[in-house]
Amino acid sequence: MNDFKFSKREKIYLLLAVLVMLFISSSMTYHEQKMKAGFIHTYLGWLEDLIHRLNIYYGGVWHNVKTDGSAGFTQFVVRKLAHFTSYFFYGLFAYLGLRRDFVIKWTGPLFVWASAFAFATMDEFHQFLTGDRTPSVHDVMLDASGALLAIVLAVIFYQVKQGRERKKSAI
Repeated sequence: MNDFKFSKREKIYLLLAVLVMLFISSSMTYHEQKMKAGFIHTYLGWLEDLIHRLNIYYGGVWHNVKTDGSAGFTQFVVRKLAHFTSYFFYGLFAYLGLRRDFVIKWTGPLFVWASAFAFATMDEFHQFLTGDRTPSVHDVMLDASGALLAIVLAVIFYQVKQGRERKKSAI
């Protein structure tokens, strides 16, 4: 039987994936983690300027500066970017840590994406149990999309890299 061992780099990637998962889930209520308008204007004013013309349809509701206010809309965008990017990094790190571990190569990306989807679902269920938080199937889809994008980009990167290595060795 072939004894598979994780490389040091793969162990680091897996540790980073676990750390991302640990920091994603929050037991704080919505009001405990709400950013104040003064904080947003002071530290995220540059983001307010970038997004002030956007209209985002999310969860059956239009979000923009007119409906949410400048600070409220900025907070909405920051929260949704946090969902997307945290799962993007989970998907990336988990894939990089596990990609050599699967005999059938397409099962690795599928497993990592399914685990991200499962974690996102469990996190939303956790929000259901936390006071003053609302679980959302839209957040699960946003989280799963972040992980999927990272996995697809990593797969493409390694396919291109492998193609270049084949060309060099053929010469």
